[in-house]
Amino acid sequence: MSARAARAAAVAALLAGCLAACGIPTTGVVEAGEPAAGIHQQVTLYFVRAEDGALATVYRTADTHVDAGVAVGMLLKGVGVPEAKVLGVTTDLPPAGATVRTRGNTVTVDLAASAGVVSRTAVDQIVCTVRANPDTTGPAEADPPQVVVTAQGAPVPWRPGGVDCSTAADPWPDKPGRPSAAVTGGRVTGG
Repeated sequence: MSARAARAAAVAALLAGCLAACGIPTTGVVEAGEPAAGIHQQVTLYFVRAEDGALATVYRTADTHVDAGVAVGMLLKGVGVPEAKVLGVTTDLPPAGATVRTRGNTVTVDLAASAGVVSRTAVDQIVCTVRANPDTTGPAEADPPQVVVTAQGAPVPWRPGGVDCSTAADPWPDKPGRPSAAVTGGRVTGG
């Protein structure tokens, strides 16, 4: 071994020794607060454009698994003042609670007694919101759910042909920051 190789080996051994024993004592588990939260799930909600009454999508996040009850509950909370001003959306839904039941491939949304008269646009909002959140209906390959909206247990009259949620909310490409249509496909009938 040459002198040069011996010096290089000595320097490497010295550095390895210094780095291995850099003076930091071993410690146990260090508590650093709460563990990281789970993944936030995106929820697509259908509201109404204030300027023309057409459906518009608004995206929010949920800290929990989204099912029909969670999606409809978020929809019924309505639109905040900032969203109304910035996005130009409102809701046609009455300020009422709802009971959501899923049986097989049918989701029934029963609006509370305080709902009063429920418009067809309000029913469209509910139906499209349930349809836009695939986790509300089970496996992705499953058929779209039959959505039934009732008020105090009585079916709410709805459009005879249903609404095509994939085209119900027109995109607003000329207005940045505005909601755009979610592509969900399929025709929904109900009520």
